[in-house]
Amino acid sequence: MKHEKENEIELKRLYKKLPEVKRFLNTLGCRAADAEDLFQEALLLYIRKKEDPSFTLTVDAIHYVKSTCKLLWYNQARKIGKQVKVEITEELVAEEQSAWFQKEMALRLVEQTLEKLGKQCQELLHLFYGLGWNMVDIAQKIGLRNDKVAKVQKYRCIQKAKELAMEQDHSEYSPQH
Repeated sequence: MKHEKENEIELKRLYKKLPEVKRFLNTLGCRAADAEDLFQEALLLYIRKKEDPSFTLTVDAIHYVKSTCKLLWYNQARKIGKQVKVEITEELVAEEQSAWFQKEMALRLVEQTLEKLGKQCQELLHLFYGLGWNMVDIAQKIGLRNDKVAKVQKYRCIQKAKELAMEQDHSEYSPQH
């Protein structure tokens, strides 16, 4: 009985945070109705996890629920094939300072940038950085005259990738009016 009462008090406290969680999910592209459903599901998962004796909560319950909502949203968005546009706000940046989040965002930017490069640049950069090939072999593989031409081409590809990344970084995170 005491355990049920504690759960009830905690659920009421967490429900008071629903507007905050809805705003957070909205910055990730989630609609309000979906956010409420995800919040409900995250609460159920939290309560189930809490009942597991091997579970140790290392953060405040609302942060656990919020993170669970975010993961549920990403899974849902991926399943329905929706492109989730993440709009960075000061609040979100403050909450997501983890190294993992920073790394994921950087990788996402790199992936999107590489997709915009031409096929030859993609192949050249993949062979050099991804597979560790030398410039002589790369030049032969992609039909360039010699390794010097391959080095110049690699430099141009990197410069183009930097330009695209800067454009994308500024356009993706600038406020939409």
